[in-house]
Parts: sequence; C-alpha cells; structure tokens
Amino acid sequence: MRLNHLSGLAGAVALTAILAAAGPAWAQQQAPMLDALVESGELPPVEERLPANPLVVEPVDSIGTYGGTWRSALRGGLDNAWIARTVAYDGLVRYNREWDEIIPNLAESWEVSEDSRVYTFKLREGLKWNNGSPFTSADIAFAVELMSEPSYGAGTFIKNPNNPVTVEVIDETTFSFVFENPNGLIMDDLASVNGFTVVSLNKEYCSQFYPKYNPDAEANAQAAGFETWELHMQDRCSWATETIRWANPDLPMMNPWMIEEPLTGDATRTTFVRNPYYWKVDTEGNQLPYIDRLTMRVSDSLEEITLMALNGEIDFQDRHIATVANQPLFFDGQEAGDYRLGANVPSTSNTLVLQFNMNHVDEKRRELFQNKDFRIGVSHLLDRQEIIDVVFTGQGEPFQVAPRPESPFYDEEFAKQYTEYDPDAAAAAFEAAGLVKSGEFYTFADGTPLQITIDLIASFRSEWVDMMELMQLQLEAGGLDIELNNIDRTLYYDKRPLGDYDAQIWQGDGGLDVVQEPRYYFPANGESVWAFRWQVWYNGANPEIAEEPADWAKAQMDLYTQLRAEGDPDVRSDLMKQILEISKENFPVIGVSLPGNGYYIAKNNMRNIAEPMLHAYLFPTPGPYDPFQWYFAAE
Repeated sequence: MRLNHLSGLAGAVALTAILAAAGPAWAQQQAPMLDALVESGELPPVEERLPANPLVVEPVDSIGTYGGTWRSALRGGLDNAWIARTVAYDGLVRYNREWDEIIPNLAESWEVSEDSRVYTFKLREGLKWNNGSPFTSADIAFAVELMSEPSYGAGTFIKNPNNPVTVEVIDETTFSFVFENPNGLIMDDLASVNGFTVVSLNKEYCSQFYPKYNPDAEANAQAAGFETWELHMQDRCSWATETIRWANPDLPMMNPWMIEEPLTGDATRTTFVRNPYYWKVDTEGNQLPYIDRLTMRVSDSLEEITLMALNGEIDFQDRHIATVANQPLFFDGQEAGDYRLGANVPSTSNTLVLQFNMNHVDEKRRELFQNKDFRIGVSHLLDRQEIIDVVFTGQGEPFQVAPRPESPFYDEEFAKQYTEYDPDAAAAAFEAAGLVKSGEFYTFADGTPLQITIDLIASFRSEWVDMMELMQLQLEAGGLDIELNNIDRTLYYDKRPLGDYDAQIWQGDGGLDVVQEPRYYFPANGESVWAFRWQVWYNGANPEIAEEPADWAKAQMDLYTQLRAEGDPDVRSDLMKQILEISKENFPVIGVSLPGNGYYIAKNNMRNIAEPMLHAYLFPTPGPYDPFQWYFAAE
C-alpha cells in the first residue's frame, strides 16, 4: 500500500497535538444557544459530542463569535444547488481553499493500493450524526449497498457499470473501497460536491425503508402512499443533494447545520439550525459553526431576491443575482444596503459554448457539422469584441473553449485559435466545407437551403439572449441563416438522444476543472451535446443510439480511460495534455469569450469570507471556503 501523506493532514495532526499538550488552552467551547440543553441533560457536554480528534480549522482571518442568522434565498423550491454549496459540502475528504490539494475531512487518513484499486479510509474516532448516533464504517457500506440497487439513486461512481465497487468493513472506523479496475480519479470525485452521497445515508434510520433489512418495508411504503419501497426510500432518504432530501427533518446529517424548517413543496422559506454534534473546531478549541442558523427565502422572483440584497436583507449570496446586468446596481447600492462586493474567479472557460450536433440524424447536416472547416468559418464570423463590449461592458477577452490562463493546462494557441473576426477567412472555410453562396445565404452543394436552428434556455442565463441575438446578426451578415429557438430545460435535454437538433449552447465548463470536466474536449458524458451518440458509445449506455466515434475521438477516449486508471498525478497530467492537443487540432466546439471575474454580495459585518474565491460546481463555492467559520462581528 502507498500511504497518502498530505500536508493538510500533517498540519492538522500537528496542530491537534500542540493544542492538546497546551492543557487548559484546549478547553472546548460551545455556542451559548446550546448551554440550556446541556444544563438540562438533553444534550451531552461538548467534549462528549466531539470526536477524539476533531478536525481543527484555521479561520480565514480571526477567531469568531457565536450567534446570528445567515440570510439568503432560493430561486424556487427546486434550487437544491445553493443548499449543496452552503450546507452540504462535507464528505470523506475535501479540497483545500486553494483547490490544489485534497485534505482530510470525515476521514482522518487514507491509503491507496499500488494498482489504484483499493482505497482504505480511517474515520475519526467518535464521530456522531446530528441525532447523537455513531457515524461508522457501517454507514458507508450501507450507502454503497443501497446506491447499488438498480432502481435507486443516480449520478455517482457507485453506479459506474464499467468499474463496479464494493466496500470491505475492517472495523468501526476503517473500511476499503475495492474497485474491479484501477480508479485514479476517485479521490477527486470524493473531494468534490459529489462526495456527499456516500456519507449521507444513516443506516440506523434509512434501513427501515429497505426490504433487505425490514421485511415490512414494501407494505409500509404502500401504507404511506408509495407504489414501491424505492419511492418511499427516496422520499425519506434521498441521495446526494436531491431537493426532496431537504424536506425530511428526521433524516440524520453530518453537516454544520441541520434541517429546522423543511423545504416542502409549498414552503416560502427553509431554515437550518446548528448541528450540536458537528465535529470541527477552530484553533482555540471552539466547536463550529459560529453562525446559529441559516434561513433561505424561497421565491420564484429574481426581482424579489435582487431587491432583498439591495435592501440589506441578504447576508451572503452570489447564486442567481450576481449577474452582469445587476453588477452596476449592486455596486451603487453598497452603502445604502450595508454590504460589500467580493470577487469570484470563475472556473468556466467561456461565457457561451456553441455546439453543433455532429451526430445529427440528417446525413447532410451531420456531414456539415462534422466538417472542421465549417466550424472554423462560423468562428471567424463572430465579432467577439463587439459581444464583449455590448453584453459584458468590456469585461473579458476573445477565447475558445480551452483551459483558463490560471490552469496548468493553459495553451494560448489553443485558446486564441480562430478568434479573429475575419469574414474573408470565414468565406474560404465555408467554400472548403462544400457550401455554396446563393443570394443572401449559403446553401448545401446541391442547392438545398441551409437554415440552422440554435437551441437556448433564456431563463438560465439572462445574458445569453443578448449574446445570441448579436451572434445571429453577425452570422447572418456572413451568409448563414440562423433561427434561435428558446425552449424549456426539459425539452432541451430530451432532444439530445433523439439527435434531431442542429446546435445547442451552454456555459464553458472545464476552464479550471479540466480533468474532472472534459465534456468539451472529448465526448466524455451526456453534457457533450456536440457528439452525444459518441459519448453513449464510450460510456456503454443506450446501445440502441450509440454510434462509433471518429478515430480522433476514439483516441481521446482511450487516453481518458488510461487517465482514469492511473494513480500517478503526473502521468494523468501528461495524458490530459494529449487529449487537449487532439481537441485543439480538431476544434469540436466554438467559444466566445473568457469570463471576467464574477462577484458575491456579503454584509459588511460578516467575517472570515475569503476574497477572491474560485467559483465552480465540483468545487462548490462557497463550501470549500468553510462557511462554518464565518461569523457576524459585533456592531
């Protein structure tokens, strides 16, 4: 076995030892709101609630004070991503604040076999769920067992048919993930927002809904109004951060705050209150979190949420309201609203990715969209600087879908190729692609009219409408007949397996999380809209629509398969560089501009908030910046 020695682990262990040796300086403190519960005997003393070696967290700036309510808002009752980012970022391991290292969390250490098949974790001794019951290896094994059920759960490494996993329980605090094949990326998966799933299912509570443990589970499900035990389980013990999970206050949690007012279908707000068994402390031994409560207003109105922020009724938020259009408004309102704006560095590579469907069911369109010259021509027709000036008030720069300048994978030539506005180069590229200019617009070589429909979801990004209307004008001025098709998100996704769409747009994931989010560099997953049926072939799903990819894409798939099995990070990096080089050569998707920095809104008395923050979903900002150590300074 090779032991994973990380500086984060070494530092935490050393700090714990120093504090323990200091004697009285390590007197553990708790929030005043818990004092009465301890005095009455309803809650054990803090030293009995914490594990033997609590995770010691160094505050961003200063030791905090207890109390207060953090106010924010959800855009409707299905906005589970904000809860994932604020409440739920606690897995076996986690990323550090710089996003360059995986550090201990619920697991205090781990070992990896030489072949990267067996990952053995050691949990902190004495961990407890928020109801006081022990958190042990049995809970991990139960989560994997339940998630292995074909009819329960989705979107996790446990469900990967190409690399099945089992759990070997060694003792109450030690267990191993055993993979059928090498898995070099599992630690990144566990450190991301996806790592929550495997630590989110309490065996003692959830097993009552599982026929393997309760023979009456099926009958109980039907008595409760559910057709199957799986539906009952999903209602009571939903996986990961699914919205329904936050509707059950009885579901045990390991997070800094626990459900107080549930997120039910008709809720106008949901609240979370401190977990008295939370297992982290600051460097003076104070049990975290500092903040007592989180309250989230549930509103479908962006205008209402924006007005709340302007009025100083939101303590921290960026999601939904920190838009380009709102930035001048929020900037001018800082003094009146008693808040400040902080910088977010986006992980995205692009403000908009234009993806032509290379697997179109229409043969002529498929051939055209697979033609690199066609895509080069489209790219040269985009006046990116005009879009940047008009839509983003000059923030950003022309950029393709490529790793960001902050990434170790950055390649300036890749990022800048074909970004010049050059109608003559576009015309030459279209001619090379076999298109014929007939009057105002290009046609296919046989004279068949060519109108290209681009799907978008206007409600997802307000700036997309402005961008696409400008792009439509620019492309039509260059001879392409463009129709914009604004549809809802469900239809947007339903069209993909059918293959009868021309193009779709999305944001440019993979700017910093290059290895973890390669959807635009090769046909990696269901978000690779430009080659949906190629990714189906690669992932072994839906064989009825799978299509064998082009040779260059197959070469990338082979490289990524090697990467996923490789335990050496340097070798993984070299393999990813090869994948990127092939992507650079074949230019599968078209970008517009590198996003400028985003921003967040924070009340002036809210402390320990890092600036700037890297902003991503897999690195679920603000979660990795430890909101449990944020606090409200005395006025």
